[in-house]
Amino acid sequence: MNKKKTKVIRNYENEDTMSYEYYGILMKNDRARIDTKRYGKFFPISDKKIEHRHSVYYLPSKVHSNDYICNVFRNTVSTFKQIWIDEYSNAINDIKTPAQAKENARFNSIVDGIFDPEEAEVIGLICEIKRNGRYNMIIKSMYAQFFHQFMSEIDASCFRVIGLLGYKKDYFTRKEFDIFIKTKQGKNSISFIQFNNYGVYDEAYCVRNFLKHNSIKAYQVLKNNYPNRIYNPKNTYKNGQSALSVLKIDERYIRNCFDHICDFFDEVCERGLKENISDAAWDYDDYFVQNVKEEINANDCFF
Repeated sequence: MNKKKTKVIRNYENEDTMSYEYYGILMKNDRARIDTKRYGKFFPISDKKIEHRHSVYYLPSKVHSNDYICNVFRNTVSTFKQIWIDEYSNAINDIKTPAQAKENARFNSIVDGIFDPEEAEVIGLICEIKRNGRYNMIIKSMYAQFFHQFMSEIDASCFRVIGLLGYKKDYFTRKEFDIFIKTKQGKNSISFIQFNNYGVYDEAYCVRNFLKHNSIKAYQVLKNNYPNRIYNPKNTYKNGQSALSVLKIDERYIRNCFDHICDFFDEVCERGLKENISDAAWDYDDYFVQNVKEEINANDCFF
């Protein structure tokens, strides 16, 4: 006599509300298995395709965010963006401006009782003029130092990534990066210069190169390709002259790089490494686990 198979329905209400299982995540062999019907009661489902499966539970394609190469770049940029917001922007805002120097000098002159208001105004104006040059130098230096370090880390991420993918040489250049990714594209491979989003990366690279070398060659490349990054492209530039004396680099430009440079790296990963860059935003164990952790922590605050 054949016995009928009975479907076992898990009663999640019996689970501890502070456990992963309560939210539909069941851990097995250090992997997260997702009961999407239960999980969906608490969180939005990132993509409908996770319902098209043959198994009871959904097993994400990757374990960690950085298992996707595109997320290596995204996370690098995100880290630097947060450092900029939390530290550098605040530090720059704390630097005394020429207008503040003027007002401090004017106020102190009046309070001392030695100078009348008109004399105090002149003293304040002189302090403002003196402060202007130093203030601009300090601000530009902070922009330049941060941006140089940011692009150095971008290079380091590129080198680290292609090393994991089989690159054997002990040095890295942008050209080597381009050649390596071309070999991964297969038929109809193209160079970076033909990528839709190459411009943001190339401009940032040229700015960094000019900051690094302070040379006519680096200046000419930047001026010819991205003249908007030069204060006055008609001016002459000499070897050894500070790049900051002619380079236009400010917070708006830095934030634009944060917002758009990953468009290029997404294209690198999509074309060269065949990654699904949309899935990379959610299709890994840690994404689901982190959502549950945050929900548990939020609920814990009420007890």
